[in-house]
Amino acid sequence: MASFDIITTVGLAYRKTWEEKSYLFKMAIIPFMVKLGCFVVLASVQDTASLWMTGIILLPSFIIEGWFLTHWARTVMTGGVHRWPFRATGDDKKDTLEIVARGRGIMSGTVAFALINFLIAGYFAFLFSNVPDIATEFDPQDPDPRIAVAGSVFMISSLFLFRYVWLYIPLAVNLPVPLMLKKLKPMSLTFKMIGLWLICVIPAILVLQILGEGMFSISAEENNAVSKTGFMVLRIIVDMVKNLICTAGMAMAFMQILKVSKA
Repeated sequence: MASFDIITTVGLAYRKTWEEKSYLFKMAIIPFMVKLGCFVVLASVQDTASLWMTGIILLPSFIIEGWFLTHWARTVMTGGVHRWPFRATGDDKKDTLEIVARGRGIMSGTVAFALINFLIAGYFAFLFSNVPDIATEFDPQDPDPRIAVAGSVFMISSLFLFRYVWLYIPLAVNLPVPLMLKKLKPMSLTFKMIGLWLICVIPAILVLQILGEGMFSISAEENNAVSKTGFMVLRIIVDMVKNLICTAGMAMAFMQILKVSKA
């Protein structure tokens, strides 16, 4: 049965991301600027924007970050051979084949990443629009059965769909979709992927919380514009670093699951 070692994979993901920090920094500049711009627009309309509208506003950032992370996944899964930008070897035939293969992988991975994240926004929009406001309507003495049903549906569907959130990674190296779907069937694999994701995500959440609280404590007022802007920048940076580590970890997991050899 396809599997992978969580602790070893996480360690390799953190190490690989740190080793490639200079390469990733150069590639991250444009995605960071686009993402910051989208968050600024979102902040200006946050009082009136629905979750669907939030997804639309963030769509450009989904696309550019998908491009960024797909390149990173391709770099990891090829042992660093396929890097950005493409460097010609002088062999026209070989370079043409490489450009076509690379372009197909990057395009597929980027579209998949953007579509998956947009659908996640839609998923939450549908969920919250059909569930009572828990904060104001939930009564532990007389619980609304709709909340229990919605919570159960959310948990089950999230467990089932989690494995497919990462399909942009094998698509980056042009692996066939039917093979991926077959390999990802075991439910035990989903729980291991969730464990891997949590170990990659929790440190980022803690860093964001600690630095964010420190940033607001320095300001005389929590609503200070400087603090808000600083927290937004911090959130984007931490989120991008977290996504890089998660992508590296999942890429290495896929290499073990799908028995992919480094080029």
